[in-house]
Amino acid sequence: MLVSLLLILLQVCSQLLTAVAMPTCLLNGHVVQSAHHMLRDLGGPFPVSCWPVNVNISFPSSALTAASENHLQCRKALRVVYESLQEAGLIFEEDLPAGLTWGEEKLQRFQHLQFRLMEEGECLSGVDGSVALSAYFSNVTAVLEQQGSAACGWEALRRDLLWILKSALHQHHNCFTWGQKPRPPRDEAPRPL
Repeated sequence: MLVSLLLILLQVCSQLLTAVAMPTCLLNGHVVQSAHHMLRDLGGPFPVSCWPVNVNISFPSSALTAASENHLQCRKALRVVYESLQEAGLIFEEDLPAGLTWGEEKLQRFQHLQFRLMEEGECLSGVDGSVALSAYFSNVTAVLEQQGSAACGWEALRRDLLWILKSALHQHHNCFTWGQKPRPPRDEAPRPL
């Protein structure tokens, strides 16, 4: 009788732990993928002229851990995507600096997808943020505030966001929902990664 009761109690505790460890909210993988494509299409490769500024901005590659079926890893990966898009959103609210050739309309389309992901992942906002990501965005902000390097800061942020989105989609594919695809913008169809 005691052994049966213990087994039942262990099973209930196991189910509770699994429920607590599972992400309580998910991001739509199709929307993340569309945001990646839109961001990719904003500009070309990282400008050679920005290489000297590049040493001051280094995204912490450890922020996204290797793929795992662990639900805690999913929550961490979703949090990195959410927090990165949120922090970038604050920067993207500023006017484009001189020397940056991004199309205003494409940037607005990206921001629309970014806003949608912020709404979807709002429940991730209560999770403690990453200290490494805070340091990274502080470095980006410092570069943006330096005279003559704002365009390079934006380019570095774009490059790193592309890496974050692509890595999360590939390494943590199962952490996203893959329901209905969003409609592509009127004049552009999404391209594969």
